Amino acid sequence: MDIVTTPEARSFIEERGGLLFVRAKRYGNIVCGMTVLETATEPPPDALSWRRFEAEGFALFVPPHMRLPRELGLVLRGRWRRRVDALWEGCVYVS
Repeated sequence: MDIVTTPEARSFIEERGGLLFVRAKRYGNIVCGMTVLETATEPPPDALSWRRFEAEGFALFVPPHMRLPRELGLVLRGRWRRRVDALWEGCVYVS
């Protein structure tokens, strides 16, 4: 997996401890649903079982059974509530 990070997102992650947790979250139902990526800088309760990837300046973690994209993009979004958004091969949804 190639991790592509903007300088702003990298600084945001580093300022919060240098750890980023990314998981896929399904919204909707089987017929009409979408899977998106959620990020957090705080470790979830089951973080010890997650897979670790080294990125430039921080560590990225994904759940053990999550399918990986060829490219994971990380960008900083939000004016009032800053957050890191993860992009699955350039898309906001998982394909």
